[in-house]
Amino acid sequence: MKNPVLTVAMPTYNAERYIGEAIESVLNQTFRDFELLIINDGSLDDTHSVVSLYKDARIRLINLEENRGVAHCRNLALQEARGEFIAWTDSDDLNEPTRFEKQLNFLQNNLDFGGCGTWLSRFKDSKTYYVTKAFKSSEKIKVSLLFKPASVPNATAMLRLSEIKKYNLKYDEGLQISEDYDFIFNCSQYLKFSNIQEVLYHYRDSETSIMKSFEDREEQTFHILKTVYKKALANLDIRASEYELRLHHAICSRKIFSKFSHFQECCSWLENLQLANHQKMVYDTQVFNDIVAEQFFFLSKKASGFGLKTLSFFIKKSRKNRWSIKPIAYSKLALRCVLKYDKFEFKLT
Repeated sequence: MKNPVLTVAMPTYNAERYIGEAIESVLNQTFRDFELLIINDGSLDDTHSVVSLYKDARIRLINLEENRGVAHCRNLALQEARGEFIAWTDSDDLNEPTRFEKQLNFLQNNLDFGGCGTWLSRFKDSKTYYVTKAFKSSEKIKVSLLFKPASVPNATAMLRLSEIKKYNLKYDEGLQISEDYDFIFNCSQYLKFSNIQEVLYHYRDSETSIMKSFEDREEQTFHILKTVYKKALANLDIRASEYELRLHHAICSRKIFSKFSHFQECCSWLENLQLANHQKMVYDTQVFNDIVAEQFFFLSKKASGFGLKTLSFFIKKSRKNRWSIKPIAYSKLALRCVLKYDKFEFKLT
């Protein structure tokens, strides 16, 4: 029997409520030559029964007797995949019908790329409330992975399987969360990535999602993410201390600053990163500076509660470091600072 072009891998655990919709969003793709590899990670509900209702010959189900975790399931999928390419999809999320067609078209016409993601929308109760617009440029993606796990949203990723096997790339089964961030970062050291510049994947923000359970546990999240931070910073020959790793996490997280001095320290850390890259030339200097400038704007949004003091500091540091900030960004930050807005997302009520 001829192997399919694509393996679509769907790890699942206790997903009886939504997995039917997720399966249908895969089966209804415009591209048809794929296998849907569902790995049931020891579910205790009726997930298996729901999957069994689908008689499509492209579905291949692997049932694990006990729960082994999502990283184990992803590694098993990499091992079991029969396709030339592998794409991920979660068992409570939805795919646009043209997702696989568009990603395959990109990878088949750009042989120097090992992976491709897409933009992603987050929704709850059929209402979209946020869109992740990931970079198209491979160099920008590589730099932004220092700060942003969603530089290639893992759930949207399609990978050239031969390259994954060539470099023996795997998910770290010791990580409770961020195994996807760690994996994509590791891949980026060997493979070029891009992102299709449109929303082709819809992430369901359900109460059962793994990330949801960590949102209010900042300390636990830090201790898991710092594994990836250390690896990313080592690329710049930085052996970060525990405190420096916390500064880096403060830059990356959405937590609002409670002290202006902490905001200043984080800015100094960004300047140190820029200097390190200038000395080591690990990343393209201009691209690196552009990403750091964006991160400084992100950082300053979280300090807008300190008012015009933040705006003055923002302008001073941007000029000193030649961080190019778009006029619209200045305007947005100025409004936030005038209002002393102390939340991350800005909404006029």
